Amino acid sequence: MLHSSLRNNSIFCLGGNCNTPTIIPNRDIAKVAHLAMLNQMSKDIKTNPVSVFSGKHRKCKKDVFSFLNCCSSMTGWGRDIGLSQCKSKEQELALYRKKGYCYYIGTYCSSRIPILGICLARKSTYCCFQSKLARIFQEEARKQLKIDFGTPECPKCRGLTVKELQKVDFTKINMDELFGDILTKAQNSMNKDIIAGIKDKVHCMQQNHHY
Repeated sequence: MLHSSLRNNSIFCLGGNCNTPTIIPNRDIAKVAHLAMLNQMSKDIKTNPVSVFSGKHRKCKKDVFSFLNCCSSMTGWGRDIGLSQCKSKEQELALYRKKGYCYYIGTYCSSRIPILGICLARKSTYCCFQSKLARIFQEEARKQLKIDFGTPECPKCRGLTVKELQKVDFTKINMDELFGDILTKAQNSMNKDIIAGIKDKVHCMQQNHHY
């Protein structure tokens, strides 16, 4: 039997030999998150006025009475009709959303039939940033500062000022989403390396006729 998993600290078995890997938790993950934020800030500073983690608003349109839906996720685009009619910025928005760079603000009716008031098209609005870390920090910091992202019609995706940053409690910034992704990727990589190593060992054992 060949079994390998890091999830829930599972055991590794090769034939009748099994062992349980010991994973030591990183108690300095908060420090790592803090350093990552500072590093990203140094790359994302705007001047006049000075601010960090500034974003841009992006919008996509969905026609109410047709199949045109430029707000689909990247995974759903192949199943929708008329996507070639979507603007390049809408296609770019779909990619940013998939990467986790964007904060969804809301949806509003962007076109109506005069007098009747029937909605013909709706637009969804997002604030998109240069990285997933920037988006997470913006969300968490704005919660503390009680600053919203505006409305779908009038989004506010500006960066945070120096005065605002001084009021942010960095220890309360929740980075689980970001480091969850990093740990998942690391875990998958470790699993592949371990399985490959075990397979190599089995191959050597077979070559040497030691079972």
